[in-house]
Amino acid sequence: MFGMYRTLLALLVVLSHLGGIPVIGGYAVFAFYILSGYLITLIMQKTYGYSRVGFFRYALNRFLRIFPMYWFSCLISIVLILWVGKEFTINYCDALYIPENVRSTINNLFIVFPNSTKDMPRLTPPTWALSIECFFYLCIGLGLSKTRRLVLIWFFLSVAYHIGVNLLGLSFAYKYTIITAASLPFSTGALIYFYKDTFLKAFAFLRNPFMPYLLIFLFFLNWYLGYQLHALYGISFYINYVLNATMIISLAERTSLPWIPKRIDAQIGDYSYPIYLIHYQAGLILLIILAVFGIRVTRPNGLLMITSIPLIFAVSWVLIIIIEHPIELVRVRIKTRGFKSSRTITT
Repeated sequence: MFGMYRTLLALLVVLSHLGGIPVIGGYAVFAFYILSGYLITLIMQKTYGYSRVGFFRYALNRFLRIFPMYWFSCLISIVLILWVGKEFTINYCDALYIPENVRSTINNLFIVFPNSTKDMPRLTPPTWALSIECFFYLCIGLGLSKTRRLVLIWFFLSVAYHIGVNLLGLSFAYKYTIITAASLPFSTGALIYFYKDTFLKAFAFLRNPFMPYLLIFLFFLNWYLGYQLHALYGISFYINYVLNATMIISLAERTSLPWIPKRIDAQIGDYSYPIYLIHYQAGLILLIILAVFGIRVTRPNGLLMITSIPLIFAVSWVLIIIIEHPIELVRVRIKTRGFKSSRTITT
C-alpha cells in the first residue's frame, strides 16, 4: 500500500520546485530513499535472489522501469529547449539545456550525475537524485542488504557519518545531496525489511488503520514547525526521516487503507514516477502559455505551481498509458521467471 504515499511524495517535490516551498521536496526525496531501500531489498530477497541470473533479471527490470520513461522526459525537454531557446530555459532552470559535449551527453543518457546538483546540464533536472538511487540499486542488487549483519553494519556506519557531519557543522549538502548522505535512508529501508515484524510487535499502534493519515499530518506539522523555528536543515530534517521510516513500517503489510482500496492505491501510485520526471517541463509549458496571455511569472511561483498540476497529471497519464503499461507486461514476466530461477538455484 505505498501508491498514495509515493505520489504524495512526488507532489511535494513539485511544491518545492515549482512553488518554492522550502526544503519540503528534499524531505520527500529522503523518504523516497527509505522506501527504495525497503522495496529493493524486498524484491532481491523474495523475487530475484543473489545468483547471476537473478541479478541479471533484476538489473533488466530496473532498466525497464527507469530508462524508457526517463528518455521520453528528456525528449520533451529537448523539444521545449529547441522551441523557446537555451537562454529562456536556463532562466527558468539553470540545469535545463541541451548537452554540449560527449561527457554531458553520456551523463544525461545514462543518468550519471556524480556531483549531484552541480552536474549540468540535466535534461530532466531532478534526476540527480535518481542517479543516487541507481547507485544504491546496484549496491543492493550486488548484496549490500543480503543479510541482517551486513545491513546493521551499513546502517551504523551511515549513522556515524551523519553524526560526524553534524559535529563538524558541514553544510546541508553533506546531509542530503551526496551519495554518502543518502546511505542513511537506504540502509534504514533495508533495516525495516529485516526488522519490520519486530517494530510492529513493539509498537502495535502502528497497525491502527488511521496511523498513516496521522503520520502525514505529523509530516506537515514537523515541516511547519521547522520552518517557523529555522530548523528545516537540522532537527526537523531528521524528525522527517524518522516519521517517514515509521510510515513505511506502518504501510508495509497493509492491503488497504480507510477510503482507499488496494486497487485505487496502486493506480494512484502509477503517477509518482512520471510526476517526478516531467513536472519541470510541464511548468515550462504553462509559463509559456501564461506569457501568451500577458501573465509573466518566474519560477518558483504559486500561480505557476497551481496551474501546472492539471497538466502534470495529464502528461503523466499519457506516459502511463503509452510507456508504463506496455513495459509493465514485460517486467511482470521477468519477475516471474526471476522467482522461478532463484527458487531452482536455491534448492
